[in-house]
Amino acid sequence: MIDKSGEWWTGDKFQDLATYLHEFTAQGYPAGHIAQSICECDGRVFRLEVDDEEGCARRTCTTCGHAAFIADSAEYWTDADPGPAECPCGDDAFEVGVAFSLREDGDVRWITVGGRCVACGVLGAYADWKIDYSPTQHLLTAV
Repeated sequence: MIDKSGEWWTGDKFQDLATYLHEFTAQGYPAGHIAQSICECDGRVFRLEVDDEEGCARRTCTTCGHAAFIADSAEYWTDADPGPAECPCGDDAFEVGVAFSLREDGDVRWITVGGRCVACGVLGAYADWKIDYSPTQHLLTAV
């Protein structure tokens, strides 16, 4: 259950992050689909590198060290200046969720990358970007 009583919203499970992302995106392009990042080793905790200006993110599994780009981030990574995502508590390990705002035809319009700090539970959005091409169905599984 999300706790909204403090300076930061906190949660204790991935569903809380999904709820947070739904509310975070509601005023702009509402999320129509939210997916949890899961590593090929089944790990669910990651470090994030993001560039909110260029619109890209990469996650690295804290269990096995495998790195993967989120959505279409690989296409923009060489032009990016990514930095590590960090929770206000100073920790950098997150459960990661990717919110997809969809157009009427089902194509992705907007991507928001969020995290739930595994140390303290703080929920946050660390990067978001517009998608202005089609088709985009492949993005929904690149989380």
